[in-house]
Amino acid sequence: MKKLDSRYILPVLILIYSMNFMDRSVLSIVGDALKADLCLSDGELGLLHSVLLITLIFLIIPGAALCDILGRRRMLGIAAALWTCAMALTGTASGLAHLIGARALGSINEASVGAGGNAWLASYFPAEKRGKVIGIFQMSAPLGMALGTLVGGVILALTGSWRASFFLFLIPGVCCAVTIPRLPDRQVAAGQGYFRALPGLLRIRTLVFCGLGAGFYCIVKFAYQAWLPVLILRSYEGLSPWMAGAMAGAFLLMGVGGPIIGGAFSDWFNRRSPSGRTYAIIVCLGAVAASKFALYFMTGLVPLPVLFAYGLFDGLLTMMPLPIYFTIAQDVVEDRFRGGACGLMGGIIYLTGGAWGPLLVGFLSDLFGGGAAGLRLAELGLLAFLLLSMIVFALSAKHYARERKQS
Repeated sequence: MKKLDSRYILPVLILIYSMNFMDRSVLSIVGDALKADLCLSDGELGLLHSVLLITLIFLIIPGAALCDILGRRRMLGIAAALWTCAMALTGTASGLAHLIGARALGSINEASVGAGGNAWLASYFPAEKRGKVIGIFQMSAPLGMALGTLVGGVILALTGSWRASFFLFLIPGVCCAVTIPRLPDRQVAAGQGYFRALPGLLRIRTLVFCGLGAGFYCIVKFAYQAWLPVLILRSYEGLSPWMAGAMAGAFLLMGVGGPIIGGAFSDWFNRRSPSGRTYAIIVCLGAVAASKFALYFMTGLVPLPVLFAYGLFDGLLTMMPLPIYFTIAQDVVEDRFRGGACGLMGGIIYLTGGAWGPLLVGFLSDLFGGGAAGLRLAELGLLAFLLLSMIVFALSAKHYARERKQS
């Protein structure tokens, strides 16, 4: 099979990583239609958002390790194929249990691509440019969320079916499964004793602190992404699902610039201080906390044009921390453990609480009486986790400066 040129690595990795977030955002925009069709509660709808993330707790470390052992090209190709099957199963689901199984299967893509993609790019680019390149890759998250929300809203408006959008994903899934094995890679062999040595990465304190801090941030980020269209729809009477989805999609699309800016900012800070990336992410997290408080407080209380203008700014800020913690993890490990390090950090992220954000919002919303008011209070309550994240990254600064030199 003829290999593709190396210039295709980043675009293809962006496509496959974006798919993880496209199906999440489609679930957000079709959430109320799915809820009505299958007679679900807010808590059960939140469970559907969280089940993929909960499954990642168990799959992300094995998936990342297999990227190092089997090879990134092979593992990511398999993951794309399984994700495509999961989308087909989601579109044909007849009940909650069926949907839970399909969502769980779809998690194999993110369990492999997040670690494999970051490691792939880190092996191609020097440390001084690593933040910017990983930032470009991490724009896949807001790009995928935005495209999924916009496309999902359009298809729901045209067809009236929440199932149709999931069937659309079969096309990019098959394309990635065929293309990825043809990409070039300069992967260092895992070598003998890989699995025995892998747990030793937990002695790298930066990796552990980074996972904890990122986990607290992801509680807020995942909840925002999962419930944003529903919050807008419930907060403004007479607004159509398509319009709510278009607004949420625009906010998320603005987030595409966030990882690029955040990654470049961390590169700039890191050239000026041994702990620069940790200081950079603390600044970004503080900005996200202030912006999210304003956004949730404003929703339903200000006219839609005002909310729209502010939501674009908030979407940009929200994604700025994303590439920084992935880059921190890559800065403190040797080449053969790059995938495994991402997997271990990801496991900590989801176990810490990143997996529970959407589910927690759903149950808190039910507890607070549901509707727009209950959902808004639930989202506001989660912002305390951003303060915890800032504290954890502050504690990690001295360890990062030391372990970065040792790697």
